[in-house]
Amino acid sequence: MINVLNCGHNSRHKNPCDILHPAGLNDYLFLLVKQYSWYYDSDGKRAVAPNSVLLFPPCTPIHYGCDTDDYNDDWIHFDLTEADTDILGTFHFPYGTILQPRDFRRLSDYARLISDEFHSDRIHREEIIDRLMHIFMCALHEELIRTEEQSTVMPKYYREFASIRTQIYNAPAADWTVNQLADTLCLSCSHFQHLYKRFFGCSCQHDIILARIALARFYLTLTDMSIYQLSLFCGYETDLHFMRQFKKHTGTTPSEYRRQTRCSDK
Repeated sequence: MINVLNCGHNSRHKNPCDILHPAGLNDYLFLLVKQYSWYYDSDGKRAVAPNSVLLFPPCTPIHYGCDTDDYNDDWIHFDLTEADTDILGTFHFPYGTILQPRDFRRLSDYARLISDEFHSDRIHREEIIDRLMHIFMCALHEELIRTEEQSTVMPKYYREFASIRTQIYNAPAADWTVNQLADTLCLSCSHFQHLYKRFFGCSCQHDIILARIALARFYLTLTDMSIYQLSLFCGYETDLHFMRQFKKHTGTTPSEYRRQTRCSDK
């Protein structure tokens, strides 16, 4: 069994951070980095771009941080029972190496599910976490294979677009516009829209809506925020617009979704 000892999703450091464990830790650590940062390996200081994953083994020095405010990551501390000791070798995850999966958001979604389950008191909590960790590792392995296969033909601008997409999913309520995002890459609006759909299979505007709906679903499940408050929180000007979009993309109203998810947790 894979035992998660501690974890967090979308953890933020308001100030620049410098995290050092000279003797390492007693467990494994996955970092899903969402902000420009750095870490040290045997060759010195390395820059880490957003949408990167790092895996540190036990008893190995760890030193990473960020020189700007608002460092953001997901993190999972875990250890392995004897039955699962070979799982990391099976997937051939390199230790202390910057991994850049193509669909980083997918992995962050799994990290959120693991964190939600870890902080719950559900009867089958440990079994669910074990299975989610296996899913997370399978997904990471799959993403790395895809990245390796496409590394020789990595499309121009892909990394920049992946960074923009992560920013959107980290703050879906922001006033995102295609024109502003295109300007950040010095691209025309039409060229930006063409590349975004080519990379991610949907338009940028549609992805913004999906990010807002995902945020709404999360807070409908975990808070008692009113529908009106939630609509503003998720970036909508009116609760009516929010409710229409939510039902269009989920097949149910926000109130019905909240009631269904609350009942399923009992």
